[in-house]
Amino acid sequence: AAHSGERTDIDLSYFTVQPNRWTFESAKIRRWVEQHLQGRVLNACAGKTFLTHDHEIVRNDIDEERDADLYVDVCEIADHVDADSFDTVVYDPPFSQYQATRSYDGRDVGDDGVAKQQFDTVLRTGGRVIQLGYSTTCMPMQLGYPRKAVAVFNTLGRMNDYLGVVDEHAGESDSEPRWFK
Repeated sequence: AAHSGERTDIDLSYFTVQPNRWTFESAKIRRWVEQHLQGRVLNACAGKTFLTHDHEIVRNDIDEERDADLYVDVCEIADHVDADSFDTVVYDPPFSQYQATRSYDGRDVGDDGVAKQQFDTVLRTGGRVIQLGYSTTCMPMQLGYPRKAVAVFNTLGRMNDYLGVVDEHAGESDSEPRWFK
């Protein structure tokens, strides 16, 4: 049933949250993400909030005023870190142009598809991408990442709900090669 779009083996979660300018300022969102972290982590759009994990977290942010390890456009991240060097990529880009303007002086991820191809390059087999946003779209289907978890963060108001997704890197297949190798 996986090809029909129907899945019964996905971990589904539902939370109510208070909207915040910074996603991980919500304790419920931060806790859900932290529960899905494994191994070495790349927080690709780190922002100002720090995640807690028992392994290394490499923080990247395009704003050089933030406390981060790297200041790289996510569409070029594979040029600045080693291939197959992370077990988890956390991807929490600005959800909208309004959020990009409010938090990043209008700067946004240029090409989401290119960013995800970069994540595929830096992620180890068995690793995962955790994405937050207004959609459950995460890794491109042609890369062969099975969906492991979805969370709905209901804002209890007129704002859009936040959605969290965990997709796992199943490894290379003959019919679905990894990009940029």
